[in-house]
Amino acid sequence: MPIGRIAHFLLTLLFIASPIALGQGFQTSQIQEEHPKLLASKEDFDRLRAGLSDPLGQELLAFIRKTGEALLSAEPAQYRLKGIRLLDESRTALKHLSTFAFLYRLYLEDKYKEKTIAYLDTVTGFPNWNPRHYLDVGEMTLAVSIAVDWLWDELSAEQRDRYLQAIVEKGLEPSLDETLSTNWWMNYNNNWNPVCHSGLTAGAILIADRQPELAERIINRAIKAVPIAMAETDPDGVYPEGPTYWNYGTEFSIFFIELLKRAVGHSFGLEDHVSFKKSMDFRAMSVTPTEKFYNFFDSGPRLYFSPAATWFAKTYGMPTAHLESRRLIKNLLTSGEWTKDNFRHRTLPFTALWYPEDVPDQASLDSDLPHFWQGHGDNPITMIRSSWVDSNAFFLGFKGGLGSISHAHMDAGSFIYEDEGVRWAVDLGAQTYLSLESKNVGLWDRRQNSDRWRVFRLGPYSHNLMLIDEQLHDVTEPATVSNIVEHDNRLSSSVDLSVVNQAHLKTYKRTFTVHDMKVLQIDDRIVGARKPFGHEGRNSATLHWRLVTQADVSVNGDRAILKQDGKTCYLKVALPEDVPFTLRSDPLDPPPYYWDEPNPGHQAIDIWLQADPEGNRDLTVLISTDSDALGSLADEL
Repeated sequence: MPIGRIAHFLLTLLFIASPIALGQGFQTSQIQEEHPKLLASKEDFDRLRAGLSDPLGQELLAFIRKTGEALLSAEPAQYRLKGIRLLDESRTALKHLSTFAFLYRLYLEDKYKEKTIAYLDTVTGFPNWNPRHYLDVGEMTLAVSIAVDWLWDELSAEQRDRYLQAIVEKGLEPSLDETLSTNWWMNYNNNWNPVCHSGLTAGAILIADRQPELAERIINRAIKAVPIAMAETDPDGVYPEGPTYWNYGTEFSIFFIELLKRAVGHSFGLEDHVSFKKSMDFRAMSVTPTEKFYNFFDSGPRLYFSPAATWFAKTYGMPTAHLESRRLIKNLLTSGEWTKDNFRHRTLPFTALWYPEDVPDQASLDSDLPHFWQGHGDNPITMIRSSWVDSNAFFLGFKGGLGSISHAHMDAGSFIYEDEGVRWAVDLGAQTYLSLESKNVGLWDRRQNSDRWRVFRLGPYSHNLMLIDEQLHDVTEPATVSNIVEHDNRLSSSVDLSVVNQAHLKTYKRTFTVHDMKVLQIDDRIVGARKPFGHEGRNSATLHWRLVTQADVSVNGDRAILKQDGKTCYLKVALPEDVPFTLRSDPLDPPPYYWDEPNPGHQAIDIWLQADPEGNRDLTVLISTDSDALGSLADEL
């Protein structure tokens, strides 16, 4: 049984004996009476009004005030669906309402109060918050609840009644029939769980004095469910859906923790979750020297701002959290990426609320940071880097994985590689969901023969791996990763791909070795790869090794030269002289099917060869930006 499923089972057993199950869970009588009671206190705003602890914090506060001025003239959320989703509008409302309400509490300027109230009138007047796609409800309920709570003393009794009634009718009540197909997320193990439950919990806290039984049902249900999603980071901190979804799921798990802490003074032990804390190291390590994510599954390479790292820095004092928090804030202040015209940075004000009082110096942070990191579980990851501060540093990320988990791609054994400021081996990332849903592609079915694996970017054909007879991986079996071995100037770890290819071979191990942070060596060892071939008996398998790149590629014999941004990278195939193979490079476009999005500027470097008559083959590929180091290693093989 995959580790995440085991964790889910153990959590169920633990819950049987938990205080909640024994009737000792969340009680509305415990909620403190003073507003604001959601995510911040009067003292928090007094502290911010007095100023943050260092110049970067002060710059952050000034920047948030500037964003508020810009948002005053932004288009407000409207009731308009995009496909099945109202999500963009819910997220826009969260961005606007959290900013306006925050700035009013901080500076008491009427323009923010008036804008918040007008906004509340608009969104609570929507016919619904789209329970067909409950993420939309979760984010809208959180947005409305924060605004109502933070402006509580400025609202009339009629306004409070109207807004709270909308929270009940459009936020909470659609979730009460847990048998509805739209409420599948209730005890699920992905990001939907904390997003939806945190939004509903915020609403439940606000209506607790009016409808205590409903509030206790909503909140105790959430306290039971959210740990199921948090356990997906077990045992070491990998967020299985990828770093982009870490931002989303983790941020809303933090909201849930902080909602409980503000309401009753503790988080029912949730902030003590060990692998949840470790996941900050995963998130920080996944930011590569070129300031992109090591992206896998449906996560993309683009970095998105999140206040979560700042919360980790304040709560746990982790070096990786302090480093990532300050990097994110500095980039936000200087990049010009914030705009009033989208929902990005919708939780920015919480960066100020969670800003740590004690900030360590940069030198002490750098000395405490690791040069490699591994996490096991359903989607095991290994990352190796030569530096945290050099944009030209060496970086390698590779993975195992399980194709049946949320947002999965068929990418076990794949990798990304950077050096000299260039990402030489890339992952294309996801295709936009609506582009596939609108063509009736079964995007969310992850079974073995589903439509999902026929989408070029999601199946194995677009990833940096080796295919056996062009066959799909087995989505029911996990590819595991061995612990890193350090020896002299080498770091080495292997991905066991045997079970994901069990229908096509006996064993398959892919080993990644990094030599002196200069040369990447990839060894593929195949045993027993033979395929049936009708009445003529059995032929050995065709093996297809692939690397996807945005570089210009030239091929000569057993070598390829990659050029990008004025830099050069070298690839060499190392095989015995009597083993025939083909090395070639071709553009990825046009993609195979009409539903596939194009991939302009991307090339595939392909190696084609056969297993021997027994179905065995060892293939070594060397990659480096240092031609001398690559040549020296090649001579040793």
